[in-house]
Amino acid sequence: MSEFSAIVVAAGQGKRFGGDKAFVEVFGKYLVEYSLEVFERHPLISEVVLVLSRQNIAKGEELKAKFHKLTSIVEGGAERSESVRNGVREAKGEYVLIHDSARANVSKEIVNNVIAGLKEFDAVVPGIPVRDTVGYFESEIFSTQLERDNLYLIQTPQGFRRKLLLKCYEKAQKTYTDESTMVFDLLGIRAKVVEGSFENFKITYPEDLVHFKKLLGGEMGLRVGLGYDSHRLEQGKTLILGGVVVSKEIGPVAHSDGDCLVHSIIDAFLGAVGDRDIGYHFPDSDPKFAGVSSLKLLGEILEKWKSRVEIINVDSFVKLEKPKIRDLIPEMKGKISRILEIAPERINIKAKTGEMVGPVGESRLIECETIILLRFKS
Repeated sequence: MSEFSAIVVAAGQGKRFGGDKAFVEVFGKYLVEYSLEVFERHPLISEVVLVLSRQNIAKGEELKAKFHKLTSIVEGGAERSESVRNGVREAKGEYVLIHDSARANVSKEIVNNVIAGLKEFDAVVPGIPVRDTVGYFESEIFSTQLERDNLYLIQTPQGFRRKLLLKCYEKAQKTYTDESTMVFDLLGIRAKVVEGSFENFKITYPEDLVHFKKLLGGEMGLRVGLGYDSHRLEQGKTLILGGVVVSKEIGPVAHSDGDCLVHSIIDAFLGAVGDRDIGYHFPDSDPKFAGVSSLKLLGEILEKWKSRVEIINVDSFVKLEKPKIRDLIPEMKGKISRILEIAPERINIKAKTGEMVGPVGESRLIECETIILLRFKS
């Protein structure tokens, strides 16, 4: 089987966007990650080469821990064609799929279409037919109408036999904004057009990012998140739940204050908005979080997202053998509601025991689980 390398190009300056786009965060992930995920999951892609500007190289290296097919990070050039050339030279596959990271909504189906086309052609581009009437204007004055039947909007990823691109780079005397144009201009090879998608648009201006978020469903409807946390219990420690001191005789082994209930709420919230988990935001290896109030951490997370989401309700249960917490639940709900900025009636906390069975029943463990429902604001 032929090997396919994906080259994700993210080295542009984003002048029309108003700044670098690659590492703009969208629902807890960098924009470039949306493209990387598609190639990471595709069974026929053997490696991914990421092309970045010099100032983003270090951030790119950090992504290798998450994307195992991301084998190489290379520095881009002053022009897009230079950036692509650097990526092609680094790639190892017989075929390369060159993709602009600004097309963050690329799908597996489009990648499949390009790979299928490469079985018969040395150059393949995805495209969509032009729907609107197209006119040619000179000095803002109508000159002629173009027949749209044969007009396509060309997208990425564009697929090529790698050795053809290398041959082009040996001959090229100018820069090209598009590899299919370069291959035709220098080698006379015509690219095969395969089906693209109107949703595979390029994020060029700030308003394009708004549209991308809508396609992700971030501003449409409800989102549910599930959070879970547990802590080992030891004698002589303080147990805090929902910001309330429950016991000074037995408590959790934890880096922060060990508020298992609030930790589960944080993870549920992060899950609903599609952000990274609590360990990413507040690692237990960071001394600044030693003994910190979990309600404070919840407040920091909410501050980041509250302009974009509305919390509808929170439903939690605490699994703890002893002490009994039923009488303390109203106080817990009050403290949590003030942080979440919702009425206490929207928060439900249930208490369960381990029936004296297992680590919970033997008072060696506390477990908390939370489901949260929220709505993204339009």
